[in-house]
Amino acid sequence: MKKKILFLSIMLAATSMMFNSMAQGNFAIGVKAGYNSSKFRTDNAGEIMAGDQQYTFSDAKDEAKGGLMLGAFARIRLIKNLSFQPELLYVKKGGETNFSGEFDNTVNTEYHTWDIPLLAHLRLIDLKVLNIYGVGGPMASFVASEENKWGDINNYDSVSENMKNAQWSFQAGGGVEFGKLNLDVRYSWGLGDSSTELKRVNNNLTFSVAYKIFDL
Repeated sequence: MKKKILFLSIMLAATSMMFNSMAQGNFAIGVKAGYNSSKFRTDNAGEIMAGDQQYTFSDAKDEAKGGLMLGAFARIRLIKNLSFQPELLYVKKGGETNFSGEFDNTVNTEYHTWDIPLLAHLRLIDLKVLNIYGVGGPMASFVASEENKWGDINNYDSVSENMKNAQWSFQAGGGVEFGKLNLDVRYSWGLGDSSTELKRVNNNLTFSVAYKIFDL
């Protein structure tokens, strides 16, 4: 509940800033697309509790999975080189985890989220032809759909995994801007477990291209 109240407060403040910036001409909006590589970090290679059974892992090896992302962004100038950049993105995420030990199998997980990064955008270098910038800030993610393969594994029907409906992460990166185009790369660190059963954190590496429809 506290996280929801905090998120709504931030969104209300962002909306207010957006309308004020529009009135002053310090506002940009655009669309973006890119490629997202996500990977789980499975921390509990010790045990899962599921019903009346306990399963132990001697090792859990995580592999990355890729997917596309689409969305839109706004940029609101605060001072000369510093802007606030909220975004709304639809992203495919997931990962592959290879377990060894008593639970010897591979589990693939795929899910889609609505991501809302709330970023500080800082212009670092102005080369006239292009600008180099950095971005960073928190990101809220809300699960839209999911698919996992736990149910396909015989004799482990009582083990299940569902993604938490709301997840938080921290995102940072940088890029170049020339004209209305932006190219950037970012990394997102999960700030808590993304799964309801496993202690798993989902981290993401994203490459994207953005086009500004309205400019500052």
